[in-house]
Amino acid sequence: MRIQLHRQAERSQDTPRAAPVRQNAALAELHRTVGNAALSRLLAPAPPGEREPGERQPSERESVPLQRIATHEGGSYDAEDRPGERGPFFVAQGPEPKVAMGGGGEPRDIRERLRYELAEVGPADAPLRVADDGTLAVHGVAEPKEFYAVQAVVDSANEALRAANSTVELVTGGRSIGVGGHRLLRVQPSVVRDATAQSQLGPFVSLLRSTCISMACSLIGSEHAKRAQAVLGGGDGNFLLTPNSDSDTRANRLADAVARDTTSTLGVDGAVAAADGAHAPAPDLGRRYGEATRDGGRDATEERLGINKYAAPGPGDGFAIFSMLAQDGLDHSVSPAAERGEDVWGYHFAAVVARSLDGTCQVTLENYARNEFDAKARSELYEVLLQRANASRGWFAQLKPLLESDDQQAFKAKFDEVLAALVSDPEVKKKRGMPRLQLQQDFEDHTCRSWFFRVYGGGPGESFHEQQAASGYFNNPMTLRVARPQQTSNSVT
Repeated sequence: MRIQLHRQAERSQDTPRAAPVRQNAALAELHRTVGNAALSRLLAPAPPGEREPGERQPSERESVPLQRIATHEGGSYDAEDRPGERGPFFVAQGPEPKVAMGGGGEPRDIRERLRYELAEVGPADAPLRVADDGTLAVHGVAEPKEFYAVQAVVDSANEALRAANSTVELVTGGRSIGVGGHRLLRVQPSVVRDATAQSQLGPFVSLLRSTCISMACSLIGSEHAKRAQAVLGGGDGNFLLTPNSDSDTRANRLADAVARDTTSTLGVDGAVAAADGAHAPAPDLGRRYGEATRDGGRDATEERLGINKYAAPGPGDGFAIFSMLAQDGLDHSVSPAAERGEDVWGYHFAAVVARSLDGTCQVTLENYARNEFDAKARSELYEVLLQRANASRGWFAQLKPLLESDDQQAFKAKFDEVLAALVSDPEVKKKRGMPRLQLQQDFEDHTCRSWFFRVYGGGPGESFHEQQAASGYFNNPMTLRVARPQQTSNSVT
């Protein structure tokens, strides 16, 4: 959820910061060809008897950090056609909705629709982000529509999703690729409950919700569109999350308790008590929390509570990241404090649907409110419909264009008139509001197909918290592991 509604940009959320390694061409080549696991073994400190004369043992703080997600460029992996396999290897979704001719359905004679353009991408042009153990790989673009994994990853994920009473399961089919020593299968989601035949039409399954929190809650098995359980300390403590449009009271209280923990004594029980308490955070929460957590200032507390980069949900659970607002509007979790502009999100939720067999990488299934659909409806689509109505002459000539001063209700009324004018069925024409409602339902159904996968890892800069914080869409962020609410949860406040 965004504090101010702007289109999501597609910058660094999918490009984690590279971990520093020794500047050595041989090591770089080894890294490229055999992956992080081998490089990690090579860079491990040598036993005392095998060190060069005068070479000292590196301290733990000097150990070399390594990424757990490697990039494989397009064309560098096996994508040869295999008997019985068909369909696209990868599909890319355009960043902006376009006015396009519809494919039938209701309302009748309304041929124009808003659609995100889709394009097939061949393996030669599709880089991969590959887990350290090679058991899963995700298309290295901003909003990938598939990932590849070994069958064991899919089986384990589906078992966890069923246990959580998730609305989806993972299905394989169509294509496979060879990466390293593994044959990976193409994976996509399939709705397993609350689905209708209509919602299953089209090139991608409709996941019933488009907003981040509503979709994530359905995927983790919550019966409420905006209710999840925050999980602390690996499951030792929990409290309910019920965000409003841009924040959550309990999350704010927890952030306040973390900021106050100057002695690193805050435990799980104290954190839960603080979140469920009645006190209001002290003034300027964002500044205090951001400065406290900057540069690892609350690292021990974060690790103890399992928050921020230490939040590690498995399939059937999820992530929730919240902005903590400062009075000056700046992000104080970085130095110097940064101005994030208007594209600041109050929170974002993402459900984990799979993880690599070694547990180091997680795949999320995400979406967000596609508000640009409404903007396009108010401009391009409406204009196209109005021109077609006027071209038919008759009483259509009475229809009026949109005005700068039109509010949402005025827009809907005019949209109704245009749609009714274009529908030839007399029975539909009598129900002047129905065409607009049907077209809006078409919009919503399509945005529910605009989900995407992302992969997060356990290396430096690869966690969900670090990637989202680096995106510039959050001020003074706090990340929590979330799960389906327990039956004994406290009442909503």
